[in-house]
Amino acid sequence: MKLAVLTGEPSGDLLAEAAVKALRGRHPELELIGLGGEGLARAGLRSRYPLAGFAVNGLVEALPHVPRLLMRIEQLTRWLLREQPDVVLTVDAPDLTLRIARALRRRGYEGKLVHLVAPTVWAWRPERATAIADYLDQLLCLFPFEPALFEAHGLPSHFVGHPALDRPLPAAARQADTLMLLPGSRMSEVRALTPLFRDTVRRLRSEHPALQCLVPTVETTRSFVTRRMADWPTPIEFLFRPEDKADAFARATVALAASGTVALELAKAGVAGVITYRLSPATFRALQRQSSLHHFSLINILADAEIMPERLQQDATPDRLATEVGRLLRDQTARAQQLAAQHHALSSLALPSGTTTANLIADHVDSLLGRSK
Repeated sequence: MKLAVLTGEPSGDLLAEAAVKALRGRHPELELIGLGGEGLARAGLRSRYPLAGFAVNGLVEALPHVPRLLMRIEQLTRWLLREQPDVVLTVDAPDLTLRIARALRRRGYEGKLVHLVAPTVWAWRPERATAIADYLDQLLCLFPFEPALFEAHGLPSHFVGHPALDRPLPAAARQADTLMLLPGSRMSEVRALTPLFRDTVRRLRSEHPALQCLVPTVETTRSFVTRRMADWPTPIEFLFRPEDKADAFARATVALAASGTVALELAKAGVAGVITYRLSPATFRALQRQSSLHHFSLINILADAEIMPERLQQDATPDRLATEVGRLLRDQTARAQQLAAQHHALSSLALPSGTTTANLIADHVDSLLGRSK
């Protein structure tokens, strides 16, 4: 049996890792091919190309990379048509992965196409539900309200929970005045947010002279982040391994983070966070026009309220971020209230006792591997 796994960014790489490990545990003979990063490498994947070349975000931000990305998409498509895996599991990064899935189906691929992480049709561009139903065999959803939106268009869809909630964490060992900085996993994100984080930390030092920063890193941005943050006046501890990142979640008092999956990870770990993001003005205006959401962060979307402060675009200033982070650093009651609200929001993603997201994903892919032979 041959399984292809494709993702385009570190968050998707991490989502796929545990599921692929579960599948390989059931099928030691399974041949694994595809595109991934450090997580899938730990699961046994030798990536066709380095993942760092694909982690691009935003309409305007992606423009300089479009010719190269289109070339890679064509190369991956031709390669997979030659390889003819039994199942292709695409993970998040829909502009890349679903483009490849659609091309495979149109050009004669006869195996099964499964996508993990439903496109957010409930937030913007609902017509995508019809489009992907034309070529996918199955959709695996992270939120319980999503399957019905796609099954209405004839696409078999299943809620599998969120892998971030499966990951074990060490016991909390909170350290006073310890701030975790998470500027993102794409170069476009860290280029925009690193100067903002630096100026925010400088403002925090006057009130918190003992402030220290923990910075987990990912392969796509590690060199840039460590180089740009190395000479900051506040002590910084860079973390490189997954277990080091888990330790940082246990030690941090507060986090300042780019919007994304990490908001759920912070809530799971019991860390009060402040979420921020900056896109080009044109990209942000396009997102606003096409979206019906009132919140940007996943944890706030689940709660339908701003329980984790989010400061975006023109509101993402060093003064405003320092105010929000400083309040959480010094006010234990405010932290406790936010943590309780975060915990409540996560309860909607709970799976039955003894069930894990990784095993549910593996069950669905496994059934297709069996039928495809």
